[in-house]
Amino acid sequence: MKAIAFFTLLVFAVALAHVEAQQPPVTVDMREFAFEPRDVLVVPGTAVRWVNRDEFPHADVMEGGRPGNAQGTIRPGAEHTFVFRDAGRFVYRCSVHPTMLGEITVAGQ
Repeated sequence: MKAIAFFTLLVFAVALAHVEAQQPPVTVDMREFAFEPRDVLVVPGTAVRWVNRDEFPHADVMEGGRPGNAQGTIRPGAEHTFVFRDAGRFVYRCSVHPTMLGEITVAGQ
């Protein structure tokens, strides 16, 4: 019985990893003091990549200390990527320019 349960769990874990690996990344540009697109809908396992296409540094910081916080500022031409694994609504802003707002919604599967 334990062997069947272990095998079932193993198959489920491999299948989940396969589903997550198939998700194409989503790019959010930082351009003209805005996140483009501002609102993004993804499924668990999707990588979101923020690319600074401005001439000024930006930072994407999740409200409430949620996952995905950038490590410091994102300089012009640089990027930051985070894989969202849990369903939920994640609001973020630029800590350098607080009027820049965005939202990632991770829909459950």
